[in-house]
Amino acid sequence: MPSPSISVVPPEPEITVEDPVRAEHRAVIELFANQLAKVAFPDVDAALLRRQAEEVRAEAIAVARAREALEAAQHKLADRTAVLGDTVARGLAYARIYADAQPDRHALAASIAALAAPMSTTPAAPPAKRRGRPPRQSAELFATPAAEEPGS
Repeated sequence: MPSPSISVVPPEPEITVEDPVRAEHRAVIELFANQLAKVAFPDVDAALLRRQAEEVRAEAIAVARAREALEAAQHKLADRTAVLGDTVARGLAYARIYADAQPDRHALAASIAALAAPMSTTPAAPPAKRRGRPPRQSAELFATPAAEEPGS
């Protein structure tokens, strides 16, 4: 008799986020939990406020998980794009060698050259902004001569 197999799903990693419930909202929840604990208004009581605060916290955790998933997907996209770029470059290199061996195929060589030209010019990163204070300027070098006052 085969033994049943049990699959164990690992728990999701614990995500900690700063409490998204605003301080003034927490103060009102505390007021209803302590001083107004035995009071219930038509649509507001301590239990409802606590439940809604927990819903806000749960949504904040969902947002944090979604951000982590987005970041992981962006890294995966960047990796796959880099792999594609390497494969395309290798394919062009093979095609260039093939075209060089086939001198009668001028159109192929022209097509390969046209495709290779944009790839060889990668966009340069903009220069990094200088940090810190701007250089000091000498007053004598950049001062404009004062206009002569009439009557002096």
